[in-house]
Amino acid sequence: MGAAGVAFVSAAVMISTFGTLNGSVMTGSRILFAMAADGLLFRPIARVHPRFQTPGVAIALEAGLGVLFVLIGTFEQLADTFVTAIVPFYALAVAAIFVFRRRPDYSPPFRVPGYPVVPAIFIVATVLLLGNAIIDPSSRWPTLGVLGVILAGIPVFFLVARGEREAVTRS
Repeated sequence: MGAAGVAFVSAAVMISTFGTLNGSVMTGSRILFAMAADGLLFRPIARVHPRFQTPGVAIALEAGLGVLFVLIGTFEQLADTFVTAIVPFYALAVAAIFVFRRRPDYSPPFRVPGYPVVPAIFIVATVLLLGNAIIDPSSRWPTLGVLGVILAGIPVFFLVARGEREAVTRS
């Protein structure tokens, strides 16, 4: 397709990237806002802009993190990082099916076909994908870095939760 094909694919990638970025900023900042409002993240992140009634601090934090990521990585590195960061949460969401199925009041309108084999295959595939990324020397350190940042959220959660408990007991 020559130069016209290159221009078309480039435009399609840009449109897709901007659409994904828009969705990520709109949802990501609101997740941070909701977590802070529920006491699962630092309270100031839950501040609402007085004029626009938007989660201004959460949007600024999300935008700042986005700018930082763009400045320190290439598009390919950012795409790899995003996939590495999101895939474990997909696996955890699928693993929740095993927990829900054990509850006596579990009665969903839709049941996973092929249960328990299909969700188990997905979880095993995810573990193998991440394991392969750790074994591969070209992706080992970036993968471990992303997983380390995710795991760093655990002590932050307990730190914030402890602060919330102490605030409740003082009042």
